[in-house]
Amino acid sequence: MSGKPQVYGKGVTATPFVPPRRQAFSMFRRARLALARALMLASLAWLTFPASAEEDFDHLSYRLGEGLHLPGTGFSLGGYSTVTFDKLRHTPARATLEDISLFVWWEGEGRWKFFSEFDFENLLSSRSTGQDGDDPYLALERIYFDYALDDTTVIRAGKFLTPIGRWNLIHATPLVWTTSRPLVTLNTFPSNASGLMVNGNLSSLGGTEYSLYASSGSEIRPSPSLDPFTEVVGGHVNLPSLAGTRIGLSYANFEQKKTSGEHKELFGIDFVWARNRYEISGEGVYRFSGKGSAWDEKGAFLQMVVPLSAKLYAVGRYEYFRKSQATEATELWLGGLNYRLTPAVALKAEWIGSRRNNIGQPEGFMSSLSILF
Repeated sequence: MSGKPQVYGKGVTATPFVPPRRQAFSMFRRARLALARALMLASLAWLTFPASAEEDFDHLSYRLGEGLHLPGTGFSLGGYSTVTFDKLRHTPARATLEDISLFVWWEGEGRWKFFSEFDFENLLSSRSTGQDGDDPYLALERIYFDYALDDTTVIRAGKFLTPIGRWNLIHATPLVWTTSRPLVTLNTFPSNASGLMVNGNLSSLGGTEYSLYASSGSEIRPSPSLDPFTEVVGGHVNLPSLAGTRIGLSYANFEQKKTSGEHKELFGIDFVWARNRYEISGEGVYRFSGKGSAWDEKGAFLQMVVPLSAKLYAVGRYEYFRKSQATEATELWLGGLNYRLTPAVALKAEWIGSRRNNIGQPEGFMSSLSILF
C-alpha cells in the first residue's frame, strides 16, 4: 500500500478428545499465563532502566501510527487493533474484536536489534462459528534478534514472518487494503518460521533486496489453527524498481507437521505498481507435492486500487485458487471501499462473490475498522 507506515519432530500421535468449553478455558488460561510472563519481563526491564532515563520521560511524545518511543531506553511500543462486522451468506451477522496486536522493539546504538509481536486473537465475539481458531488465543507472531554484520547484511534469529510474497510480510490489518486476505496467502504455506535468516541488499545489482532462511522445526509457540513447518529452506528476492514496478520472486522447500512425510516445493512471484495513488498488485504461487500432481496446490490474485477522493479508495480483486486434491479451482471476486480517516486509521467494507466455491470460503459482506497505534 503506497504511503503506509513502516513499521517436531516427525510422526503422528493420537490427540485425546477435549470438550470445546474446557479446551477454550485451557487456551485462555495459557494465554493469560503467557501475558503474565510478558508483563513480568517488562516490569523487570523497567526496574533496570537507569534513573537518567526516567528524567527523559518528561520529553515523552506520541503520535498515532508511529508507536511510543521511551526516551533514553532504546525501547518502543506500538501495535494495531481490528474490529470486524460480517454478514456472510447463509450465516447470521457477527461482530468481533478480532485482534489486539502489541509490538515491543529495542534498538540500541550498536549492531543489535530486538523485535516482538504478540497478537490477542478473537477476544470478543457476538457469535461463535465453532470453527478451528475461533477461540480466544494469545499468538506469538514474531520474536527475533537482528545483528548487523555491516550496512547491507543482517542476521536474524528467532521467529519471523515467512518471506513469501508481499502480503504475508505486511499482514497488519491497518496496512492492507481489504478486510479479507487472499486465499493464496493463507493456505499454501505457514505464515511464520522459527530459525535463522540472512537478509540485505546488493548495491552491485541496483539495490536488489534478498532474504535467505532455514528452519529445522521446533516452532516457537505455534498457533493451534496453523500447520507449522517441520523443516524449511527458502528465499525471497525483490528486484530493483522499474517504471514504478517492484517484482519479487519466492522459493521454499519444506515439510509441515500435519502432512508429515509429504515433501513440498514452492515457487512464487509477486509485484506491485504504484503511481499517483493508483496501485496494482498481485501474487502467484505454485506448490509441488512429492505425492504427485493431484496434491499440488496453486493460486494467484490480482488487485487494483483507485482513489475516489482524498481519503476514499475503491478496491477490486480477483482470485484463483486450486486446493490440493481439489478437482476444480475456486474463483473469488471482491469489490469494496477503503476510507483512510488518517494514515493510521482505516475503515473498510467489501462484498465477496465466488464461482465453484467447493472449499467453503466465506462469501458476502465483510467490514472492519483498523487502528495502527
